[in-house]
Amino acid sequence: MPALGPWLTALGAMTLISHPVAEHTHLSSGYQMTDIAATQAARVVSTPQRVNTLVALGDSITFGYNLGNNRAPSPLAFPYLIAKEEGWRAVDLGVPGWTSGDLLQALRTDAAMRADVAEAQVITVDIGSNDLLLPALAMLPKGADWARVTPTASQAATLSSELAQGIQDVHSHLAAILALLHRYNPRATVIVYDLYNPFPATDKWLYQTAETAIVAANAAIAADAVPAGDPVADAYDTLTQPSVDILPHDVHPTALGQRLLAEAGEQALAMAPMAKAAATPQGQNAILQWLGDALASGTW
Repeated sequence: MPALGPWLTALGAMTLISHPVAEHTHLSSGYQMTDIAATQAARVVSTPQRVNTLVALGDSITFGYNLGNNRAPSPLAFPYLIAKEEGWRAVDLGVPGWTSGDLLQALRTDAAMRADVAEAQVITVDIGSNDLLLPALAMLPKGADWARVTPTASQAATLSSELAQGIQDVHSHLAAILALLHRYNPRATVIVYDLYNPFPATDKWLYQTAETAIVAANAAIAADAVPAGDPVADAYDTLTQPSVDILPHDVHPTALGQRLLAEAGEQALAMAPMAKAAATPQGQNAILQWLGDALASGTW
């Protein structure tokens, strides 16, 4: 695949056009620079610096499940790590067990959540894992060793159908979630996490079943995020070593896994201006032009 330099350059230029650098205010000859400096110094002293807020929406991954007492979100969860790195305040609203439908319903009915969203400068959304995981768990006998379970043909067919519905739910619910977030807070930067596979490749059936569903769900997540101008944090390619990224006999990230998710969020945050530019007609034209040039030159 060719380098993305021309495309990124085009998007970068569009970002500057969309958000031009403010011009210096013209000063009258009677107003001295010392007066300006004194005024600015007084403003700094009298006006406390506002701390940005990150609001994190999601399920047990956002909550940092099993990295603490599980009575409150863990300080080791990725939202707190991002906020600490940036010098922000974190509001972790992750709820263990939530599906995409649960989050959508909360955004529609929970006034406190909507108020938090309205005040945020950055919002993270990590949802959809339970839309896929819950059907699989329902199929397993209680206390069963996941690695040793082989479904019957009937069970496999039922699970395939339920996973397909779960993927569709993620697609439709996430689109509605992002629309609401941008309606409640048009100024906020929204970062959308895709899904990772928590199962080791040695659990062949479970791993492959999850992989097929997760890849399809991630395509749906990208299809929702890109048109909304929201960058995608790449959890899928970040958590790739379950033996160290995932807690033993669990599907939740270790402290290391949470740090890796925080790094993925930081990378997505850096790409936010380009993601917003790419969602505009000019950005789409730039991408098409770049692809056309690449195909014509044979470099794609």
